[in-house]
Amino acid sequence: MPSIYRTILGDSYEKLHPKLQQRYDITEQKDFRGAGKMDEIAGGSVWIRPFFRLGAKRRLFFPERGKDIPFTIYNGVSINEEGKTLVKWNRAFTFGRKRRFFDAVMYLNEEQDEIIDYFGQPPLLVSTLSFYVDDQGSMNISSKKQWLHLFGKNIPLPKSFYGEARIIESFDDEQNCFRIKVEVRNPLVGTLFSYNGTFTEMERDSK
Repeated sequence: MPSIYRTILGDSYEKLHPKLQQRYDITEQKDFRGAGKMDEIAGGSVWIRPFFRLGAKRRLFFPERGKDIPFTIYNGVSINEEGKTLVKWNRAFTFGRKRRFFDAVMYLNEEQDEIIDYFGQPPLLVSTLSFYVDDQGSMNISSKKQWLHLFGKNIPLPKSFYGEARIIESFDDEQNCFRIKVEVRNPLVGTLFSYNGTFTEMERDSK
């Protein structure tokens, strides 16, 4: 089976930078492991930080902010009992001696022709995602409809509660690395959190 990203993008997948085509070719036979550094993790006013502390318990949000933060990313595929292809997005950030996590699982809803993202472990938030390739060959991802996932059910969120995400992932040929930029905003309080940084694919064990 092709990756869900190749499927959702169709012919425009070929417009991605070749390194991003390899990066998003995530299947049962091919995962991705990367490591790098966030130039800065920022955003979120002081009064909403307690909510981030609660989110940290679900491997979703975290209150820490800073510069030059080491991180790793893992993408791998599993098949659930219903036969759906699930793509894991596991990110770990190191703040001194403390590690924080941001986990999610994506799957392709073929009936609606959209990718759905479940955030947290166990999942707490759900969002549909829009994907497109820009003129520079970068991957652009933005959130659309959102739900709160409780007791196995998706409860629609009013737009005023949305965390509107915008992600741009590109490849820097001069530095030979991937670049990632993420911003999550709320219509009422502004930027909830943002980060930008670089990473490279981790070398495989040849044994």
